[in-house]
Amino acid sequence: MNLRKIGIFFVPFCVLCGSETLAQVTNYKGKVSQQFVMNKESVIIDQSTGRRISYAAYDDILSRNPGKYRTQPVFDKYGQASSYALIKKNAQDIHSDGSIIMNADLMPEVGEQLPPFVMRGLDGKEYNSEKLRGKYVLLGFWVKFEKPLYTLASTKIISAFIDKNHKKGIDIVSLGTTLNTEEECREFIPKRNCGFIPVPESYGFNHRYKIGETPFFILLDKNGVVKAMSPHTEFAATIGELQLW
Repeated sequence: MNLRKIGIFFVPFCVLCGSETLAQVTNYKGKVSQQFVMNKESVIIDQSTGRRISYAAYDDILSRNPGKYRTQPVFDKYGQASSYALIKKNAQDIHSDGSIIMNADLMPEVGEQLPPFVMRGLDGKEYNSEKLRGKYVLLGFWVKFEKPLYTLASTKIISAFIDKNHKKGIDIVSLGTTLNTEEECREFIPKRNCGFIPVPESYGFNHRYKIGETPFFILLDKNGVVKAMSPHTEFAATIGELQLW
């Protein structure tokens, strides 16, 4: 069976480093990659026509037009690449290494309804955005729950926000996406309150919502509308100080 591997990248993202008691935030200059494998069963849509094409036709187009097209996974509400869009490149799309850089301008905006999601947490529960209506939801978008990105200090502002509202009788469903497997999550997440429920192997949601830096947070109101959003460096001032009712 013919297989085609696609490397997806984005840059930049924030790194949380330093001691466990003080997090220092700097910019990381590297790239995060996630590989997707296409085969003859993959759903492929030619963006120019909006029609589905066969894998053979797709392979033929790429062979006859080397370097002129890019393939972009389309992520569904489960955070999975359920289809692939074949897109003709323009000058600004062409990178020397063939990478795809996420466009932050395409991220959700405050006041907009967030496209639906279904996540399965490390606790074994399914979190369906449609069934979470009536509750506040905090989505944290991470790369991996490992240093230097993830530390005790980096999660304190999250747990403090959750705890503050819990004392007021306001419960917030808090979820964190990651590349980590379930086994890795159990290994890397200490037995303490990190402020969110890890969602193993869920990095596809970072792609679905075009998250261009990480850690990044989106707070949804009780109707599933984006109430606030911020990178980790602005969490305390942007989200942490919000008065919820």
